[in-house]
Amino acid sequence: LKLGVMAGSRTRPLPMAGEPNARWLPLARVLRGLRLPLVLVCAVAGLHTLFGAAFVSAPPGAPHEKPRGASTGSTSPGRISDVAVGLLSVASGLGAAGARQASASGRWPSGEQDATRRRALPPVDWSGGRTGWEAIEQKSVADMDFLNIHGLFSAIACALFFFQCVRIASHEAPGIAEVWATTAVYLPWSVLCWRDTAQLEEHYRVTFYASCGWAVMSLASLHSVSYQDTFPELALALLVGGNVIFAAACAYFYSYHWRRMWRHFQQGRFRPLWIPGLVGLMSLHSLTIFDFAKRMDDDGWWKTVCLIYPDEWWWVADVRIIELFVTAAALVLIILHIQGVFTGMKNAAAVVFGTIFLPLVIMAVESSWLKASAWQHYFMVGPKYW
Repeated sequence: LKLGVMAGSRTRPLPMAGEPNARWLPLARVLRGLRLPLVLVCAVAGLHTLFGAAFVSAPPGAPHEKPRGASTGSTSPGRISDVAVGLLSVASGLGAAGARQASASGRWPSGEQDATRRRALPPVDWSGGRTGWEAIEQKSVADMDFLNIHGLFSAIACALFFFQCVRIASHEAPGIAEVWATTAVYLPWSVLCWRDTAQLEEHYRVTFYASCGWAVMSLASLHSVSYQDTFPELALALLVGGNVIFAAACAYFYSYHWRRMWRHFQQGRFRPLWIPGLVGLMSLHSLTIFDFAKRMDDDGWWKTVCLIYPDEWWWVADVRIIELFVTAAALVLIILHIQGVFTGMKNAAAVVFGTIFLPLVIMAVESSWLKASAWQHYFMVGPKYW
């Protein structure tokens, strides 16, 4: 109403909830056409993660630098994955490194060597089974030392998240006391995690350091939406600082993992079905950057979104609260994996369902009863473009 009074009769009516601007309708049609391919790609990636992929590198002592049962640059004959790669290589007509290795080892008939040399790709680990985990000493939960500061914060975080799930199920908004209680748990825990991450191997260090940066962004966004009405300048400053740290964490994490994918490809143990997962995570993280860019481009955009969707702050706050818990849970699962307590398929299933699918279900269910936008606001424009 204030916007309408200020602008007078020249002001066009605000778009209704769920109605994107007309200029975005062609893009919306394209996105709708891409839904089925994206679902298929995500389904394939998810099935591979559950039934064949390893989430983290092997701890000290595990033969993670070489494929199991083979020297560098060679593969075990008779594997289904090798057959699949061979068929795909012949069909694509790309590369010759894999054929040269096969020819040198004498696995293929000499009459086919010249043709295959021109058609085969380097060895690819489709099943994710070449990283050996047998060298990890298996332990029980009783062997774990929970009487430390990380064990204490783990117990407190679980109790807090249980209360938050009850609140969400009761259709109650988060209060300032809960916001500060969440901060009192995850901020010092992130500092302690940063301090102790230096004890881990490089692969784990990258994930842990980046997760600390993502946790800072979640806390900054949580406080920003909680104080955006009473202290708008402070809320914006917190959001700017959080996004700077978030961008640095993403650059650190993704630059390392994309280089790692390339290194694995050169070593003949590249796992291509990891790529959809990495791209999917990048896509989700890019939404935070895109949201921040729209706010900086038009300072009235976010105000307009909250005017049309009055519960948007509530939903964003709960998203950040859930993010904090599942990030911590994923790191705890990595520690259990390193300790040999909870490894292999069990660990992978817990990570996939417990820290990815279950949180998505919670957020989707909550958005169904709130007047909030999960994605529509990205296609909206603010007063700058009216």
